[in-house]
Amino acid sequence: MRASSSIPRLPVARFAERTLPALLATAARRWPSRRFLRFLEPATGEVREVTFGAFARGAEGAAAALRSAGVGAGDRVLLLAENSPEWPMVALGAQLLRAEPAALFASLAAQPAAAIARRVLPRAVFVSGAAQWVKLAPIVDELAAGGLRAVLTGEPLDPTSMPVGLRSLSLAEVTGSATAATGELERLSAAVGEEDPFLLLFTSGTTGRPKGVRLPQRAIVHALEAGAGSVGTTEVDVGLHFLPFGHVAGHDQFTLALAQGHELVMTARREDLDAALALRPTYLFSVPLVYERIREAVGRKLAALPAPLRSLSRAALAAATRVRVDGSRSIGDRTLRRVADLLVGRAVRHRLGGGVRGLFSGGAPASVELFRFFEGLGLPFVELYGMSETAGMISSNLFSGPRRAGSVGLISPDHEVRLAADDELQIRGPLLLSGYLDAEDDLGAHTDDGFFRTGDLARIDEQGFLFVEGRRKNLMVLSTGKKLSPEPIEQAIATAPSLLGAVLLGEGRPFVAAAVFVAREELARLAALGQDAAAALLPRVRAALASFSDFEIPKRLLVIPGAPEEHPALLTPTLKLRRDVLVEWLGEAVPALFAAVPDPS
Repeated sequence: MRASSSIPRLPVARFAERTLPALLATAARRWPSRRFLRFLEPATGEVREVTFGAFARGAEGAAAALRSAGVGAGDRVLLLAENSPEWPMVALGAQLLRAEPAALFASLAAQPAAAIARRVLPRAVFVSGAAQWVKLAPIVDELAAGGLRAVLTGEPLDPTSMPVGLRSLSLAEVTGSATAATGELERLSAAVGEEDPFLLLFTSGTTGRPKGVRLPQRAIVHALEAGAGSVGTTEVDVGLHFLPFGHVAGHDQFTLALAQGHELVMTARREDLDAALALRPTYLFSVPLVYERIREAVGRKLAALPAPLRSLSRAALAAATRVRVDGSRSIGDRTLRRVADLLVGRAVRHRLGGGVRGLFSGGAPASVELFRFFEGLGLPFVELYGMSETAGMISSNLFSGPRRAGSVGLISPDHEVRLAADDELQIRGPLLLSGYLDAEDDLGAHTDDGFFRTGDLARIDEQGFLFVEGRRKNLMVLSTGKKLSPEPIEQAIATAPSLLGAVLLGEGRPFVAAAVFVAREELARLAALGQDAAAALLPRVRAALASFSDFEIPKRLLVIPGAPEEHPALLTPTLKLRRDVLVEWLGEAVPALFAAVPDPS
């Protein structure tokens, strides 16, 4: 084991309050009339405003309703709903009672949603409406026998789907009335301790059964303190919030805004992103895929320009990156940087609403090229790294400080860290989960001396910057004995023109191949030229992997039309590709890739 106790660490900003309910009570006292949320109603597109005071009253009303339904300390409240201001109101209402809110992705299909509900055995359920309730209605008798007593709903449900004795509570009545508050917020919040529940959430993982991760209040507060020290947001900021509450990152952004007193523009649907951006947020927090699509859109527009202007724009972008990322002081580069700002930067800023001063990325690795693109345009690109089991925080780059391409930043001082003999990152400290929902998931999760096994292969440089270089479980071993981590290779492939994603194939084979997602317009262009897409694209892949060893470069390609998000069955709710599902979906096409002898090159 290699300990890393002396490395530079992430700065933190400590809060006096040690639980989220205490932070809620403080926010309600400090800023009762300040606008907290602007929510784009998905049904109408109208913008609904919620102050800090109204939000606190909604959470207090939810606590009163849940308590009237018999919810108390140690009980669970299942939330199966799209993002809305009411979602965290209900979750905080449960926390005020020292109950455990259990978060499900609203995009879950009926079967996995019901399977998780059986494991949770909730005392109460919150659903946004009939579309979510139909996922649970077939097992409602079973849930009622297990202790379910109430359903909070955003719209009326079919009364015939409710067994006798199960209460249906209107969400509008619970959280929407100014008279709903019980006046007990201070008393209830003071009774919540650091080891009481914050959230039970379920890993979206690319393989296997979702694990139920139980996070205590101490974990989220330590995550907020690390976030406040790194992201540089203040009371005057306006964040765009659209990451789902089924994902820990959605909670990290929301709770930091609550703790700091800054505003969020909230949307429940990706289709409403343009309307949300029009409300001029000052920062975005997203998975890299959203930022990749912006970069690809710029690339398409540049490709459509007349040749002289296209060449100038590309040269200007490259020069801007050399100046802002590599430190070039060349007069020519600095002149071209200004050209890039005029031709490209202005359009990108306008696309982001005109007021964005920083981009924050988490939930999946971001490519070096993505970092260099936005940083070259003068938009700080701040990558963070964490897991469900660490309340979303392990490390972060700094908004007002050093940022490294390919690095996930400095590690929180609240983690003890070390690298195992195989380079697995192992951590210990107050940011960690209190345990898993099912005892079987705890087996092997920690070392004998209490370090959590992240499963990520990593390295830490002399300046303390952490680099995550793949998943231990995804480590690929070829029949030649060569070992490789697929993730960096896949990221690099996705930077090649018209390639939108990749999954490396080759476990137990003599060489590697790749399934690549290709823009449909590019496939149409190649077809019109009479070219085989896989053969035509292979040189692009090899060019993108010029810095990799020969055994890491695919010798065959399997082409999948369209972007990964056009194939939702292959994605987790957090837009990660499910490797096992993809291989099964490809069927016999995978062994066929390895049937032919690869090119000698």
